[in-house]
Amino acid sequence: MSAPAHAAFLHLCPAASAPGGALSAKALGPGGKELRFVVTGAATLPGCRSLDLGAAQVEALHVLGPTATPTTTILLQGDDKDGRFAVSEQTLVPDGGGNEPAAPEPMPLRTNLLAAMQVRPYGVEERVQARLDRGRLRIDCRAGARPAGVLLTGPWTIPRLRASLKATYSGKGRFAWQAADAAQAARESALGMGQISAGAGTASLLLPAGLDRTNWRHFALACPAAGGTLALDALTLEPDVPVVAPRSTWIWDRSAWLERGDELLDWAVRERLGELFIVVQLEEGRVKDPDALAAFVRHARRRGIGISAVEGDPHMVLPLERAATAARARAYAAYNAAAEPAARLRGIQFDIEPYLLPEHVLPAARLDGEYVATLAALREAAGDMPLEFVVPFWWGGRQEVLDALARHADAVSVMDYRTDPGQILRFAVPFLDWGATNGKRVRIALEAGPLPLETQRRYLRTQDGGAGDMLLFTVEDQQVLVLLRQPMAHPRAAPYRLVDTRRIDGSATTFHKDKDALRALLPRLEADFGAWPGFAGIALHEIR
Repeated sequence: MSAPAHAAFLHLCPAASAPGGALSAKALGPGGKELRFVVTGAATLPGCRSLDLGAAQVEALHVLGPTATPTTTILLQGDDKDGRFAVSEQTLVPDGGGNEPAAPEPMPLRTNLLAAMQVRPYGVEERVQARLDRGRLRIDCRAGARPAGVLLTGPWTIPRLRASLKATYSGKGRFAWQAADAAQAARESALGMGQISAGAGTASLLLPAGLDRTNWRHFALACPAAGGTLALDALTLEPDVPVVAPRSTWIWDRSAWLERGDELLDWAVRERLGELFIVVQLEEGRVKDPDALAAFVRHARRRGIGISAVEGDPHMVLPLERAATAARARAYAAYNAAAEPAARLRGIQFDIEPYLLPEHVLPAARLDGEYVATLAALREAAGDMPLEFVVPFWWGGRQEVLDALARHADAVSVMDYRTDPGQILRFAVPFLDWGATNGKRVRIALEAGPLPLETQRRYLRTQDGGAGDMLLFTVEDQQVLVLLRQPMAHPRAAPYRLVDTRRIDGSATTFHKDKDALRALLPRLEADFGAWPGFAGIALHEIR
């Protein structure tokens, strides 16, 4: 069968049957069978399922994966390569249902909470008048025998840091402060926090130990029986004095410590680094040069710097690689067991990042399970040696993974790769709270290395039957995006329209172009993070 001139056909083929040299993309079939989408001018290919695309001018293919749920908005990030758009990352933007309330944010630090709070008087005698305006609260209470006051609510949870509420006020009478979580609010009870006495000044109000901070509902200010007035000018959540934790960084060049150790340590001292993660060569299941490693660790310890080994490869999560990965952990544990205390590594850090594997190698549906199995294998292999894992900030909602980390890890390093201080704190809080809850150490990592310029394309689902700049096809349960040079319609495709293209220069992610700004920001972040139990310091990626 011959095809018309300029015709294009989409084929889904077994990997072994796919022709070379054609535009293609890998997919994963049932039982892990590797497949390949291919676009050619031939109407059929032996052993392949074929679909006529008409006169489509195909720029690129991108496989969503069989378990992905396409959304109204799809972001594709990548860059031009050989005249085509090569996709490096996809984001299926969740569709806003409009009915589900947004998840509450952590209560901000050192910010006047009154600006975003609501006030509601309570009391059967109706003896309270309250006004909240532009971040200032005014309460007037008449005398009365029955309990009365106001409830202050806000759109937050309370983080698990060591902190207190600071109230700046003036007034007459003694107002009692209380806090309630969901359970106490349901019982119409509350926990005491202290009192504000007559006069003017500031008061430090302690958060009750029994308060379920995740399910905080309100603060209550109880009026005195004799009546009184209160002008509250500010209410802030103030962290306690921070615990000092060392900064750290990764040293990916093995020769830096093997051949230029003094230079490396001199630099680390200037940068106020207290821990280095270094790459150590292993050979036949053991550290290749244990004497050199021991000498460097001892030298670093004398200068106040701890040394840990770092390992990392996305393939470590795969079942066939698990035994070899565990053997690497055993090699470090054996080194530490044989070394004198001053020459021992502080721990092993695994930077696996399994989500970097393509869908045909590790389907998204299997990722969490395989990662959890790898955690368990490494815990067993490492024995008593401290074990740390590097995780992305967006794993804050992966409960299965977080539970497994609580069982198997001693610490985590969170790749909080953002440059906006507010975002850095917001993305760090779930992990800092996790560490406080589970008694684990949490390191917050920031990026200082170069990132490549990339392009982000935003595609929006358009009406069925309409022309699209990108067409979504489903072939034998496999979903593939076909990016077009010219828009067209297809009766078997869901069309998407290209609505926006922008260049991403990394300035929202890395401090590479302004490392001085990073150094200036660190004390502020450390002052905040240091109020959390278990905060293990800030890790700086590519600071050297």
